[in-house]
Amino acid sequence: MRAPWKILALMAVLVLAAEASAQSVSRGTYLALQDIQKLIEEERLVDARDSLEALVLKTRENPYDYALANQYLAHTSVMLDDAGRARLALEAALGSPDLPDDMRANMSLFYGTVLLGDEEFELGLEALEEWFSLAQYPLPSQIFSLAYANYQTGNKDRAETLVARAIGESSEPQESWYQLYYRILFEKKKYADAELVLKGMLTRHPSNASYWRMLASHFLQLEESATGLATIMTAYINDLVEEPSDLRQIVSLYGYIDAPEKGARLLDDWIAAGRLEKDAESMKQLGNLWLLARERDEAVTALTEAARMAPDGQVFEMLGGVHFEEESWTAAYDAYREALDLGGLDNQARVELLAGISAFRAGRNDAARVNLEAAARDAEFRAQAQSMLRLLE
Repeated sequence: MRAPWKILALMAVLVLAAEASAQSVSRGTYLALQDIQKLIEEERLVDARDSLEALVLKTRENPYDYALANQYLAHTSVMLDDAGRARLALEAALGSPDLPDDMRANMSLFYGTVLLGDEEFELGLEALEEWFSLAQYPLPSQIFSLAYANYQTGNKDRAETLVARAIGESSEPQESWYQLYYRILFEKKKYADAELVLKGMLTRHPSNASYWRMLASHFLQLEESATGLATIMTAYINDLVEEPSDLRQIVSLYGYIDAPEKGARLLDDWIAAGRLEKDAESMKQLGNLWLLARERDEAVTALTEAARMAPDGQVFEMLGGVHFEEESWTAAYDAYREALDLGGLDNQARVELLAGISAFRAGRNDAARVNLEAAARDAEFRAQAQSMLRLLE
């Protein structure tokens, strides 16, 4: 797909030809541009660019001719994928005095669009606002570009107004316009309006899996986990989402809605059916779901297999937690020790404390002292660790 500024360049060639026929352009420049137009139509773009570079130098003393030559040069440069040269040409053109409003508007629009392509949103917005102030009949697609520039520079109120206008004035609004509209509304916390826009997108394209994911994400961000699960499950039942990431999200959501056992059994079924690979990630998720369901034996089995497939500190920490609750002190200590050796823990000091307690209960006083002293160096667990150390003494 061509970048928007390249499409604009191609569409503008006829406009430029019309401008070049205006009475204010000199005959010599007009004839030169006719020859250059033929080169462009023949796709001899390098030759056209070289001729335009020469014409720019030749017309320096005539502001209108100079601006027009630079405008042609900008469009030709874009078609040659040289946006940097296009920018320089447009800046030179816009610096010419006493240009007609329609010509300045067209160049400001083009310049702003090129700047948006370079992600220079502040400069792009400035150019597009100048165009908008001069444009008599702006097209919906052009209004959308201005909306996008406002959004990228943080002016969401104006962006909302403009994108709504673009959609309202277009006979065939682009889906990307609705996507931006949804994003603006959601970020402005207009959640009900955002939901309506998103559901409208789904009504138009009910088989679009990404829109179903967006709707599920919409509810999840609002902490409506049950609705989010129902949404993604609807898409799954209709064979619209089946990527491993989708399936993992589904089973994870069962944990959030206090139905972890159902999630675990569904995950187990998908692994058995080959819909999800039986890897460390799957087994870790399965073990976590069984833990949430208070099914410790199943959790230990799944987590042990996950640890075997890919040793992971967090998995061993989870195993340690299961053994700790069952007061299997030696097994708990061994698991916590593995977790500490492997690393990658969210709170190492906490694991040091639990390892120390487990070692103490298992009668491994020397090991307990090492872990408890490490835990005591952390302010959050210092009091507990020191209390246990006193018991050792």
